[in-house]
Amino acid sequence: MNPSRSVMASAHAVLIATTVFVLFPYAWMLVTSIKPVADAVAFPVRWIPQTTTLENYTAILSDPRFLRSVLNSTIVAVVVTTLSLALAVPAAYGLTRLVRGGGRPVLVGILASQFFPPMVFFVPFYIILQHAGLLNTLSGLVFAYLSVTLPICTWMVSTSLRGIPIEIEEAARVDGCTELQVLGKVVLPIATPGVVTAGVFSFVLSWQEYIFALLYTTTERAQTAPVLLFYLLGQHQIDYARLMAAAVLLSIPIAVPFAVIQRIYRSGLAEGGLKG
Repeated sequence: MNPSRSVMASAHAVLIATTVFVLFPYAWMLVTSIKPVADAVAFPVRWIPQTTTLENYTAILSDPRFLRSVLNSTIVAVVVTTLSLALAVPAAYGLTRLVRGGGRPVLVGILASQFFPPMVFFVPFYIILQHAGLLNTLSGLVFAYLSVTLPICTWMVSTSLRGIPIEIEEAARVDGCTELQVLGKVVLPIATPGVVTAGVFSFVLSWQEYIFALLYTTTERAQTAPVLLFYLLGQHQIDYARLMAAAVLLSIPIAVPFAVIQRIYRSGLAEGGLKG
């Protein structure tokens, strides 16, 4: 057998095995969500359900607690993403273009701050939110999440900006553009893939974050969807079918944007290449 074909076949086998390994939990989650309750807890395990049902989705979508938690997660994720980008873009531009030396020490410090374990911040944040009257509020969660998303978004956007030739911006200034016009009309269109990536990171982290939401919210008024899933476990038994149905619904706002963003990322790269 040709050695190159053997290597290629081995590579394809590894890729297929990895894909199956990664996708299996999601496939099992989807299959369990359409099983009747009896099939979901049956032993031995019924890999292929004999019958399918949408009762689990109907039950979870008719639960006002779940709907309220999804609304809370949506509000928090959208606000955190908007504020993260609104603050990270000018901060990254200032550090990479307007600060002597490219602001590298500051950016390295920002990155180094993420090496601390999250539990270091649990008590300080709790005290701050308690004194500010922000416990059990969505505003408190936004504040806590921004402390994580804003530094990383600033780093990601600055990395994207460093790849843009400075000559493009200088040409825009020669044509009479102000710094804001250079940022809005020249830099951002080219840096769109990096900005979008930072926004996706911020949204995903805010949407699925669990520990901060569990520690800083104790009422249904401010609880997010991941916390509610914990309370769906029950005290004496676990309704696996309904739990998986809720998990499938909560994964949609993450899976769909990723599929759409791939096209935005590719078009952004092509457009940036043409402008450069």
